[in-house]
Amino acid sequence: MASSETILLFVLLQILGLTQLCVVSAYWLMAPNNILTTQRLDPIVTPGEVSTHVHSVLGGSGFGLNVNTSILQESECTSIPIQEDKSNYWFPQLYFQKNDGSFASVSGNAVIYYLFSDSANVTTPFPNNVSMFITSGDTTLRTLNASSFAQQAVTFLCLQFSGTSNRYNELPVGVSCPAGIRSQINFPSCWDGKNIDSEDHKSHVAFLSTGPDNGTCDDPRYPVTLPRIFMEVYWISQDFEDQRDQALTPSQPFVFANGDPTGYGYHADFVNGWEDGVLQKAISGCNCNPYGDPSCCVDAGIFAFNQTRQCFISNTVDEPVLGNLSTLPGANPVQAPCFESYIATSTPVILAPVYTYVASASIQLPSGTLATSATVTLATQTAVGTCIWKGAGSRSRNVSTCLQIAAALVHLFWYFV
Repeated sequence: MASSETILLFVLLQILGLTQLCVVSAYWLMAPNNILTTQRLDPIVTPGEVSTHVHSVLGGSGFGLNVNTSILQESECTSIPIQEDKSNYWFPQLYFQKNDGSFASVSGNAVIYYLFSDSANVTTPFPNNVSMFITSGDTTLRTLNASSFAQQAVTFLCLQFSGTSNRYNELPVGVSCPAGIRSQINFPSCWDGKNIDSEDHKSHVAFLSTGPDNGTCDDPRYPVTLPRIFMEVYWISQDFEDQRDQALTPSQPFVFANGDPTGYGYHADFVNGWEDGVLQKAISGCNCNPYGDPSCCVDAGIFAFNQTRQCFISNTVDEPVLGNLSTLPGANPVQAPCFESYIATSTPVILAPVYTYVASASIQLPSGTLATSATVTLATQTAVGTCIWKGAGSRSRNVSTCLQIAAALVHLFWYFV
């Protein structure tokens, strides 16, 4: 059975009244046991290379410079409590930007939802004989197109211990979020049924007919309904509330690893790593709890659920990415309200092999040795610096609908996390 902490989380999320859940008949949710790794890798967008910016990664220990379903299915462990889910999920790391131009990383905890119809033969599992890649969001965006389903898929909650927790299309501006900031993203859930990836990693899939969390897959170009993945990250941004006066932009002091201080460039990625047949069984039979508690699925023998087994891998990219930093990793400039592409002028050391371990992240563990030396590139920059963010006391914001939050349960949730 689920622990008291998990049951508390299920109850809390229901009381929050998440509109994202209202259009499905069945779902389960899971809080990963830990972050697998945080480093500058993105095997979908830049396979075999150092990524332009830092991601925090969840899931199977097979993650690395290159991944596919076969590699992930052979993972030694997973940071997902469902032990048969060795998929990888990743999102950009969040930082606090100080007024001297330096940065401090913000800790976060994720919750992942799988949402699907409880009618037979409506939802199709991700194919296991090929490697399904899905990306949501656009790292280059710095403005809002409110009519775009892709941008509607990204929202943020400013969490309060009392009163209302407002939902925004961008990182909340000019408000205090004493219980933290929650980033939220829906993945496309309509597939063309043929391509497992596309040049932009998006064109082989689409959002539902009336929005990222509403409608059906009635477009004949995307007729196959996949499970809808919805991912939340609870950023412990409240740790920096008393430091706002030391921020470059006190009204909104946070920036994502891709140099985005707006939140419009928030994104996430998924590579399927489910063990063969398990996701199909889950879609067919894991509709037994109206609150998303997967305990009944475990009792039915659909999958195993372990909330204590942590899974970590050693770094491939040898550079500091957490704590206090003089620049964003990769020297990403903070840019808004526009974006220009910058070419990295150096590449850090690549380490190998990658070690997998099931232990506490605080324990000193082995790391790989030098596999590829650091390099310096004589790159010709085409960017001219027009979009460099100089900081500001405030920016306009787009406020979406409000969600009611239960004060006591929010307090208890953060206590147990």
